[in-house]
Amino acid sequence: MFSTDNLSKVHSEQYKFIQERISGVEKHFGNICTTLGSYARKTAKLRDKGDELSKVLSDYGEFETLNKSLRSALCEVGDTLAAVQDYRNVEVERLETKVVGELSLYGGICKTAREELGTCFKFRQQEMNIRRNLEKTRNRHPQNRQQIVIAETKLQKSTQEARRACQNLEEQMDQFEQRKVSDLKKTLKEFVQTELAFHAKALELYTKAYGQISDIDEEDDLEEFRNALKGDPSGRAEVLGVGKGPSLSPVIKSSRERKKTRKKRDITKSTEKLQIEDYEEINEEELSSDDD
Repeated sequence: MFSTDNLSKVHSEQYKFIQERISGVEKHFGNICTTLGSYARKTAKLRDKGDELSKVLSDYGEFETLNKSLRSALCEVGDTLAAVQDYRNVEVERLETKVVGELSLYGGICKTAREELGTCFKFRQQEMNIRRNLEKTRNRHPQNRQQIVIAETKLQKSTQEARRACQNLEEQMDQFEQRKVSDLKKTLKEFVQTELAFHAKALELYTKAYGQISDIDEEDDLEEFRNALKGDPSGRAEVLGVGKGPSLSPVIKSSRERKKTRKKRDITKSTEKLQIEDYEEINEEELSSDDD
């Protein structure tokens, strides 16, 4: 049978072990959360710079009234890059809510676990104190059965309270460990899926932009410039923005109309597209691989 000192030592070791587990989760989850938060903020800055790039390309496209293939490509590429930033915005939103937001909860979760540990340790300390008093009573007053019985009754009650507190702590810590692994797995998978979905869409749109840029016809645009330089009336009229017909191509006109009617970013529409077309597809593939 363990002596009071031995029991106290065992309890102290258990307390230290659990305390280290909680502190480790608090520290490393905090570091992961902080780093992912910084990652999301830098991605948001990249999104904003992408919007700027889209705008300056579109502005030049609207300005360039002579090189037809160039102006068309600039406006098309500007719109395509704007679409990339729509998806990047969804990426930022999901990182902030589904990844960083979930991990940030662990500050409170670790605090609660530490409070449970403190409660259990408190009851254990009370039990140890009563047990020491009982041992002293037995040694000093071995014939005083009444005092010994009273001390034994207090010890029995305290032991039951400590046992309930420790059992509750064990259950809480078991859930803590299980939830920790499950939540970290879930959030890291969400992070990877978010990045995978964005880059899949970005690759598709950048491929489209590459084709739009490839459609620029240097020879035709150079010929337009040479004609205007030599005094071709139709070329000069187009350069000056005058003439019988509209001075802007349909691509530029449609781009301007979109800017007038469209807000900076239709987050809801972009979110729905990215979630439905990409996340569900990724999740289905993952479930299929898990079944295998």
